[in-house]
Amino acid sequence: MITLILLTILALTLLGQPVDWLLEKLGKVDWKKLASDTWDKIVLYSKRAGRAATRYALLFYYTMVESELKILEKVLIVAGIIYIIVPRDFLPKRTLGLFGLIDDAAVAAWIYERIKDNITPEIIQRTEDTLNDWFGPEVVTGLIADLGAD
Repeated sequence: MITLILLTILALTLLGQPVDWLLEKLGKVDWKKLASDTWDKIVLYSKRAGRAATRYALLFYYTMVESELKILEKVLIVAGIIYIIVPRDFLPKRTLGLFGLIDDAAVAAWIYERIKDNITPEIIQRTEDTLNDWFGPEVVTGLIADLGAD
């Protein structure tokens, strides 16, 4: 039920609709438990989602747990992580290919824009460290690597 409320708040906020009436329903949410449940989803679906989607999920997660955010921002982060990383999707990647990534990318970019002032260099480093632990170091090849050789 909480996931449905979170995703509804995300959708309504994206559409510019008021959400105060839904935020009131979250007054007694245990944010530590919700953060723990969100972490479990990231761990469970990260390999399937891939490095790029997991990067946003981790960046959002670490920002949520390490920054002072308003409840709406926390809700948007958790809903965004669920939307980006969980395989069930409004526009399914499996059947729509590239078009199935558009909604995920748009949601990630929109949430990033809302919370970017709370993302510290330490959060970015923690995100990259976790990605390297889970996926191995990111390898830069081709033209970029050649430019670094000069």
